[in-house]
Amino acid sequence: MAGRPRRFVLAAPVRQRAVPAPPPGVAVRPPTPEDAEALARLMHAAYAGTIDDEGETLADTRAVVAQYFAGEFGPPMPAVSEVTEHAGELLAATLLTQWWGGPFVAFMITAPQAQRQGLARAGLTRAMNRLAAGDETWLRLVVTEGNARAEALYASLGFVPVPVPPFEG
Repeated sequence: MAGRPRRFVLAAPVRQRAVPAPPPGVAVRPPTPEDAEALARLMHAAYAGTIDDEGETLADTRAVVAQYFAGEFGPPMPAVSEVTEHAGELLAATLLTQWWGGPFVAFMITAPQAQRQGLARAGLTRAMNRLAAGDETWLRLVVTEGNARAEALYASLGFVPVPVPPFEG
């Protein structure tokens, strides 16, 4: 498929790290299926016009969010995932699943107006802290080559390229 961006699997050891408290008025909580519409709108807006935009419509994005909650990307891990909201509006989400034999970041999403404020870093760090408090030792994710901001964030948290695990089926 010529023209499609390449994606790479990255992994990092999970360990406790310092993370700043959310700004005043910003709440952090586990995602629920009731967040599906807000997550779809957030995802659609966050990916629009980026290297990860493949022309999806809002309806397409709703279907992806439904697939996440249905476990089609692996069983969701709501206890370590989170959404960040202010005044009832979702600003960011870090959504983990169990995939490839361990925790996997299925989606990291930040609203365009909330980018460059540390929400993605804080969300991923909190998720890693929650994993470190349990029995997990590694976290995997996939990044699109050329997504410079995401690549820099992940590298700063210790993510490095790893081989693609065998397909689970």
